[in-house]
Amino acid sequence: MAVRLGVLYAVVFAMVGAVVFGLLYWSLANALDRRERAAVESWANEYAALYQQGGPAALRASMAAADTSPAVSSLFVRVLGADGDTVFARVPPDWIETQVKNIPIPGAPKNFQFRQYVKFVRIPRDAQQDFTVATRPLYDGRVLQVARSTDNRAALLAPLRKSFLSIGAIALGLAAVTGVLLAWRVTRPLRQVNETARRIVATGDLFARVPEPSRGGELSDLVRQFNTILSKNAALIGAQRETLDNLAHDLRTPLTRLRGTAELALRNEGNPSEAREALADCVEESERVLRLLESLLDVSAAETGTLPLTRTTVDVGHLVADVADLYREVAEEKRISLELDCPSPVQVEADSMRLSQAVANLVDNALKYTPEGGRVRVAARTLEERCEVEVTDSGPGVPVEERDKIWRRLYRGDASRSQRGLGLGLSLVKAIAEAHGGAVAVDDAQPGGGARFVLTLPFRAPA
Repeated sequence: MAVRLGVLYAVVFAMVGAVVFGLLYWSLANALDRRERAAVESWANEYAALYQQGGPAALRASMAAADTSPAVSSLFVRVLGADGDTVFARVPPDWIETQVKNIPIPGAPKNFQFRQYVKFVRIPRDAQQDFTVATRPLYDGRVLQVARSTDNRAALLAPLRKSFLSIGAIALGLAAVTGVLLAWRVTRPLRQVNETARRIVATGDLFARVPEPSRGGELSDLVRQFNTILSKNAALIGAQRETLDNLAHDLRTPLTRLRGTAELALRNEGNPSEAREALADCVEESERVLRLLESLLDVSAAETGTLPLTRTTVDVGHLVADVADLYREVAEEKRISLELDCPSPVQVEADSMRLSQAVANLVDNALKYTPEGGRVRVAARTLEERCEVEVTDSGPGVPVEERDKIWRRLYRGDASRSQRGLGLGLSLVKAIAEAHGGAVAVDDAQPGGGARFVLTLPFRAPA
């Protein structure tokens, strides 16, 4: 890539240099032409004025008086009659007769009219010289021509072209080398990204990162974004491994109990009551496994946007009250005060069963971690364009470093290891909230400590 960029830089440099030289060459040639034209036309105007004042005699006298001047001695001057014959001519010493006779009046036929004259023209003389001719009509029907032999523009500027080609070739080579070196340095972050990607593929090292350039720019942003992607991928893979570990742990416990219960039933072949009790335990453990798998499927479906929702108009106040009644007995057993705060009706378009499941998981989570004699408060209120369901407890709260992790599937913090559960309640709450176009968040409950979970839902289903 560095070589290609260097060559491309050299090509662009050559094209720009050629355009610049072409413009300079054209400007210089035009400047020389304008200067030569101005000089010849100035003499033509002066001699035409003299002829106007004193006729051919005045013109001859003026030229004879200034004959020794180099500027005048290099001029060709002649007066042509109406029929094209030469009335008067002054030829420079270095001009030959054939050249004098061959100087035409451009654009003038044999029976010419003065208004049709081309007043200035350059006529090629040979490979090295040109004729610069200015023509002026005179008052008596004659024509005045003033000419000067000048250097051919191509021959005059040939050294410039040769210098440009030689210097341009050297500059082009330097531009190519400099372009390759600069491109090699600029594209170094890209090579580092490539090398890091190769190392990760070859070794599986998820902690490999690309050294960030000291200077800013697009490539520095690319390196930072690439490192961010690597960090996110490493975090996702770590979370996946943790999820699989937790899943294996959560499945192993009920399956172990299921197998132990079944083996116990087989050993007690002669006692039907114990066999029925063992089968009941097997059913209970199998239901536990099924609930775990169904919850996992629900979370996956919600995260992929395929969770089926049956939306109806739901009174969130009544729904929260029903959930509170469902858990009131559990709260009384732990001597926890379960309070309800729904001052006004709150209606949203939602799946009643899924929304009840989400609120129930929040209440169950609050009761699980609230100590005996504590308090759990459930509230529903209306905001500008949404409603909020708030569940507050007086438990230990959620550490700040774990508030982003508790929404993962099967994640359980250190404080929850002693609590029995699937580790899917909060992840299912988040999935249901997002499936409805809402969100869920957690922070500290104030005053008194504890945790505060807020489930936010829009009034209407998102388009």
